[in-house]
Amino acid sequence: MKNSLDQYALNLELDNNFAQILVYIDSDLMLKNAKKLIEELGISILSSKRLSFNVVILKLDTKDMRNVILKLTENGFHEIRGYNASSF
Repeated sequence: MKNSLDQYALNLELDNNFAQILVYIDSDLMLKNAKKLIEELGISILSSKRLSFNVVILKLDTKDMRNVILKLTENGFHEIRGYNASSF
């Protein structure tokens, strides 16, 4: 993979109050689908930032990202890194 998520994870600053996920995406439609799946869980996306053409970081209105990672993985997203809030 051209843009390994691990290289972005090295520079990620954990948030005290909010979980974050790094997601590898192939298209804007894939990003839209990821956001929809997250919102279906009742979790708001506080911010979304592209770190490269294929890598996005999402800050979530939750401390625990496990349900989000499970939901995305069940729906075909396989390149994901999740980080709980540091106060979790």
